[in-house]
Amino acid sequence: MRTEEAKNGDGMKKSIQHSITGLFLFFFLFGQYRCLAVDRGIENPARIGRVQGFTLEDFYAENPRLDRIVDEIMLTLTNRERISQLVVTSVGVKGRTPRQVESLLGYTNLGGVLFLGNPREEIERLTRTYTALAKQRYNLLPFFVIDGEPSLIHQRIIGARPLPPAGRIENEEECKEVAGEISQLLNELNIHINYAPVCDFDLNREVIGSRSFGNDEERVWGLAHAFIDTMQDNGIVATAKHFPGHGSIRGDTHLGAIVIDEPPPELMVFKRSIDAGVISIMVGHVGIKGSPEHTGEMDTGGKPATISRNLVTGLLKERMRFRGLVVTDAMNMESVSHYKDPSLQAIRAGCDMVLMPEDEIEFTESLLDEISNDLELYSQVSESVRKIVRLKICLGLVHESFYKGKNPFLS
Repeated sequence: MRTEEAKNGDGMKKSIQHSITGLFLFFFLFGQYRCLAVDRGIENPARIGRVQGFTLEDFYAENPRLDRIVDEIMLTLTNRERISQLVVTSVGVKGRTPRQVESLLGYTNLGGVLFLGNPREEIERLTRTYTALAKQRYNLLPFFVIDGEPSLIHQRIIGARPLPPAGRIENEEECKEVAGEISQLLNELNIHINYAPVCDFDLNREVIGSRSFGNDEERVWGLAHAFIDTMQDNGIVATAKHFPGHGSIRGDTHLGAIVIDEPPPELMVFKRSIDAGVISIMVGHVGIKGSPEHTGEMDTGGKPATISRNLVTGLLKERMRFRGLVVTDAMNMESVSHYKDPSLQAIRAGCDMVLMPEDEIEFTESLLDEISNDLELYSQVSESVRKIVRLKICLGLVHESFYKGKNPFLS
């Protein structure tokens, strides 16, 4: 008969073997889950395991290696591909149909796609479809974008849980919790850029209202800062809007022109957001016109800020030293759409990306003609594209084949 010690030894061996088998099975299933999750859009390659190891923190940082990759990608782009990076189209309510966006991706290398009121399942499907289409033809993949404000998130993503409107958020801790829930949802859906937070005051009830954090600069700034930091810490680009401020003005720029005669009081909220590292700013369609003692250096001649070089380049980029992405508000809004070639004017004003131009292809072809005869504009557009490319590298939105064997000096 076997001794009790021998029996115990056999039992220990079996226990160890079971443990090893269990660990092997765990890692095998975990690996399969990760592959399945990526295929289904559960995990976003832009947030985990980026091919080159960059994050949003690298966007503003001094990084010669990142600079070299930007240079290499810029050399691969035709002028049409460069210009197309400036375009953000839309899909959903009041946007293009899914098929129309597919056709646009077949024609041009779109900079981004904004989701405007789509069911969650549709967003998951479309991000996979549009990424696959872009990968067939281009090195650069599109940004996926949403108006993920606390007050609007359940309208932009049908099926999402309603969250407290911005005006009802009581303190910075609650704001971080709300922003954390939004960023988790956007990461799950492979959304890269959030057109939020609203940095306007809430005195304009027609269009801002509860979308704002309030009308006190310290409160608005404190909550906006908490929102921006939480978003960007979680790998989502935040966007301060609507520069230079829309919340203390009566009227709705969706419906017509709005012109004020003095600087908006929210201006310092935007300046503080810039100093704190916000990566994107959306310019609104508010016009400013008045006597020099009231408007100072902000006069747009009554034109919307989006098409005013004095506002976009002079104030935002030069005097306020914003080095991130400047995107327009939707260019099909009544306050700007009646101007001649408003999207071209927005680029000439210094905007880096145009949101929802009336005709994406016409805009692309028109700007292509413009830069062929204007070296200064060509240089400006190239600088905008460099910023877009840099951000796409940081988000993992470069086709992986670009890095494989073609560019040995990038490492």
